[in-house]
Amino acid sequence: MRKSNIDAMRPIEIHRRALELREKSAISFYNGHHSEFVEVNNPIFEDQGEFSFSKYGFEHRKCNRTNTIYCSPRPTEIQLKKYYEEYEAPKFWTEVLLSTNLERKILQYQPRVQHLLEIIHKNLKGSNLTAVDLGAGSGAFTLALKQSNVFDKVLALDFAQDCVDACRKNGLDAIKGSIEDIANNSIELLTMNDLIEHVFDPRDFLMKCNKALKIGGYISIATPNGMGFDFQIFKENTVNITSPEHLQYFNPESISILLGQLGFEIVEIGTPGILDTDIVLREVRNNNYDLKARNEYLHHILVECKEEVRIDFQKFLQKNNLSSHMLIIAKK
Repeated sequence: MRKSNIDAMRPIEIHRRALELREKSAISFYNGHHSEFVEVNNPIFEDQGEFSFSKYGFEHRKCNRTNTIYCSPRPTEIQLKKYYEEYEAPKFWTEVLLSTNLERKILQYQPRVQHLLEIIHKNLKGSNLTAVDLGAGSGAFTLALKQSNVFDKVLALDFAQDCVDACRKNGLDAIKGSIEDIANNSIELLTMNDLIEHVFDPRDFLMKCNKALKIGGYISIATPNGMGFDFQIFKENTVNITSPEHLQYFNPESISILLGQLGFEIVEIGTPGILDTDIVLREVRNNNYDLKARNEYLHHILVECKEEVRIDFQKFLQKNNLSSHMLIIAKK
């Protein structure tokens, strides 16, 4: 049997340890701070959705019109900063991120960067083009952008000093900070990978992103799709739902509406994920989920059929915006 995508990208022992620490840290953080949490509105229509579920103590609501899932009440920005600086789970994941082979990650990102540039390059005018990668982590995506030789300046931003130091060590221009540190109307491209689901106020954050871009500039967002396959199978038990780290889960419809409200034009939206069936299959094989009892036909497709059938099913999820990994490209 070939090594699965998920075994290569999420080694099981590391992933299991990360999940254990996320649950432990989340419960400890909730018990110590939930009395100070604040109510927030649905980020799409700014009303209150209906209660959907609780996980690790954190209540989650759902927008009735777009099925966007969001955590409310949620930690304040000050509390979130405390969580990321002091709790074990985010520290462990940063260590994993920085220890991952950089060249392998760059190779993984290069096709996405190439696709992005094919879409936007013909509309990027003039010289002195600048790209900014928010939440850059180890800098692998930023380096893939830099190696494209399209931009005169490529800047990595991250809140974690360890990540900033790693980016600088790898030859990148990097600063500790976020979108507030970018001047208005100053850049042609803004990218973020697995960031928007973490921010306290995604509407305010995206408004600031819009202001940072020049007219005709582009934003590229990679984030979980809250209507994706493993979300639909596992519901709140999916490994993607991990408050207080993840605070909202958009989907193709809702992120399109929100970006449109804030002055962006959607250029492309898709779900190019490759791990959905692997995520479900791993849980089934580890006896964490009885898929056969809940959906015998899906069990037949994923477990009993030939591997080629599962591969084709994953392609079906990608093609029809049903994967749990979502990618959006929009223009100001």
